[in-house]
Amino acid sequence: MPQENTKRREVLAAIESVGAIADLTAKKEGHYEYEIDLEVIIYGRNYSGKQVGPYVRLLTFAPGEEIVREGEWGGNAFFIVVAGRADVYGVTPQGPAKVAEIPAGVQFGEMAVLAGTQRNATVRAPKDRPVQVLEVQRPALRLLRKLPTFGQALDATYRKHGRSNLIREIAKVTDLSGEAIGQLESISKFRVYAKNHALFRAGELANRLYVLKSGWARLTPKTHLMNIESAGDGANGRGLTRNWNKKSVETYVGPSHCFGVDAITRDGEWEYTCTLMERSEVLEISISKLRQQPELRETLLLAFSGMAIPTEAKAWLESREPAPVAKAQEELIETGLVDATNLLVMDMELCVRCGNCSMACHQIHGQSRLVRRGIHINRPVTLKKNSSYQSLLAPAVCLHCKDPECLTGCPTGAIARFSDGQVDIDHKTCIGCADCATQCPYEAISMVPLKAKGRDKENGKQNGKLKRWLRLAAEPLPPAVEQTDELLAVKCNLCAGTSLNPQGAKRQAYSCEESCPTGALLRVDPGSYFAEIKNIEGLIFKGPTQAIARHTSHKDAGKRFMHAIGIIVTLASIALTVLGLLDYGLESPLLGSWFDMRWLTGLVGLVGIAGVMAYPVRKQIYKRRAGPLRYWLLSHSYLGVIGGSVLLLHGGVKSGGALTTALMISFDLVILTGLFGILCYFVAPRMLTRIEGQPLLIEDLLARREELREELGATMAAASPEARKVIGKRVLKRCLSLGFLLRQYLRRESLDQLVDAVSGALKPAAKSLSAYEQGNFFSAVEKAVTMRRVDALIYLHQSLKLWLAPHVILTSLMLALMIVHIVQVIFFLAR
Repeated sequence: MPQENTKRREVLAAIESVGAIADLTAKKEGHYEYEIDLEVIIYGRNYSGKQVGPYVRLLTFAPGEEIVREGEWGGNAFFIVVAGRADVYGVTPQGPAKVAEIPAGVQFGEMAVLAGTQRNATVRAPKDRPVQVLEVQRPALRLLRKLPTFGQALDATYRKHGRSNLIREIAKVTDLSGEAIGQLESISKFRVYAKNHALFRAGELANRLYVLKSGWARLTPKTHLMNIESAGDGANGRGLTRNWNKKSVETYVGPSHCFGVDAITRDGEWEYTCTLMERSEVLEISISKLRQQPELRETLLLAFSGMAIPTEAKAWLESREPAPVAKAQEELIETGLVDATNLLVMDMELCVRCGNCSMACHQIHGQSRLVRRGIHINRPVTLKKNSSYQSLLAPAVCLHCKDPECLTGCPTGAIARFSDGQVDIDHKTCIGCADCATQCPYEAISMVPLKAKGRDKENGKQNGKLKRWLRLAAEPLPPAVEQTDELLAVKCNLCAGTSLNPQGAKRQAYSCEESCPTGALLRVDPGSYFAEIKNIEGLIFKGPTQAIARHTSHKDAGKRFMHAIGIIVTLASIALTVLGLLDYGLESPLLGSWFDMRWLTGLVGLVGIAGVMAYPVRKQIYKRRAGPLRYWLLSHSYLGVIGGSVLLLHGGVKSGGALTTALMISFDLVILTGLFGILCYFVAPRMLTRIEGQPLLIEDLLARREELREELGATMAAASPEARKVIGKRVLKRCLSLGFLLRQYLRRESLDQLVDAVSGALKPAAKSLSAYEQGNFFSAVEKAVTMRRVDALIYLHQSLKLWLAPHVILTSLMLALMIVHIVQVIFFLAR
């Protein structure tokens, strides 16, 4: 462990000795020019009872001691050598070795802070002497940038280290010699560009070689400087973007790609315009200078051939993706989902809208950090031609971005990248300023009261639990936050430090994922999950990440295995029971004088029912690991079918007394409602996905329906009596009918197509109206059609819960009758 020098005078002297930040101690008329900033950086301040700063530490590392390690997350601090030197170690073609030295006055580690990346080298104190360094925390950056020299020094060092690290990465896979590395450094520049910057334009001379280290680019040919959608046919270009026979107009590429390789050997113009779609890091190599060094030219020509984007028009046009793939790539890049290190996605065809994911988050954290609203995309499931489409929702939950914007501006450094790669908030130092929440582009950070208002206590803890277990309605939403002070920032932290992830756990568990009953919700690595992104992302500059999720698709091998076992066991148990009944009957003794098939089937059915009842118990377990809920639901379903089938055979053909008859009827109804529930879980989400645009919560749909009713009422009120009569007779009668409701489910029509179709069919009815009244007429058509579409979605949402109450009530009745039946059987046996 390094030794910290806590003497503030020596810390101040160390700052004065470093040229890049020496201006911080500049004086004017006998006073420090940056007195307040200096105080916060060196001494710290107290804000609302919480310490802010100090932002620097003076550390001495023993000979050979490690300062930073390659691969670790280090986005929270960088270092400046004060006395001595530091040695840099990296991976060379010959293996790990010392690659550079950092002298006094030079900073290092700034790339991890500014670019949000992992450390790309290991830095140690020399083996024969100690080194003294100044550790500078991220929050100090916004104060230090006020200094005239610091920004320039930081930028120059960042570019120098960026170029050196990038060339070293290239050398790993191309076997560049030390001499070639030096030559390449002398003719290249490392640059950082903002979003929407045009790297080069079609028709310009290709006089530079560009290597894209990070970021994403859009390539547009000189003859089609337009977006994919603008060339589409149908509503919003959907006809083109779903047409697998058409190539995209534009092409998208990611890191580890090179532009201009063809121009190394011959002059030419760019056949396309390259526009950067986000902050990007690029290595620029002068082609004229490269041609002056034949050996290096041939080496790079060979090295970059595997990552080159063709310059010539014909070759580039042939490399374009089918339109559906390119559209998915565009959406994923534009929304920023590709830059997540741990992305939460929900397959809306599997989601049964139960809200259990939000409840699990609430239970584990005390405040739900998962909002089931967010970014929605439709994408091909595979890259194969005519692939089916997947409707995905990325909820408003932290993406744990590669380069998090939320870290910028936090005055205390409370929000940071932690050792496991997750972006988290240290609540001990959070002062509730909300800077992180306003910086987050995904609205994934919420502000909650530091001290929750007193809530009405339930009558006893056990009574509260019992109410929650027996509740059939959806869980109530948490109260809205109305405070403006004494707030605390909260966000998803991947359940780190919770009881769900105890120390020594072999795998990371997430409460939302563990509590999803259908497996609709998963945490994924975008680069692995999205094949269309993996296809355009190179591997040379793709470093490992510790926040990566393990899933690569929604194809769950565990579910497939359980389905196979469940089907086999179900068929086997029913077949064996039937064979046993055919051979022995119900009352022929199998063992002793009393154990017959009726007893055997009764006990097997009882075990099945006991297994079925384990599911509602597991559903209430949120704070410890008990296996993913989706596997418990499958077990619940198959055990219910097995237990119910065996018990039906157990009853035989005679109904018996009134009690036994009631029990058998309840068995039948429980099985029927359960099977109906399975059918709803399978059909309703798929129908919702097919007819809805953006996935909406039922609360949103109900509110929208009320809005439409009010708007339709206002339209009717503004219409003349004649127009009102026509609207009521032709529009409302047609659009609010049962047949029109069924049309929503049976036909594949977008809302725009449906409105156009109905407007066209009713156009003759509006001819007798004035131009003004025709406006009211067609406005009523649009509102009525939209309202019926909303009705259709609401009914599907309700169908997902409609079966649940009868199923639970009948199950409770069945269990009560079964207990009485068992007591009765034991009583008669004892007699």
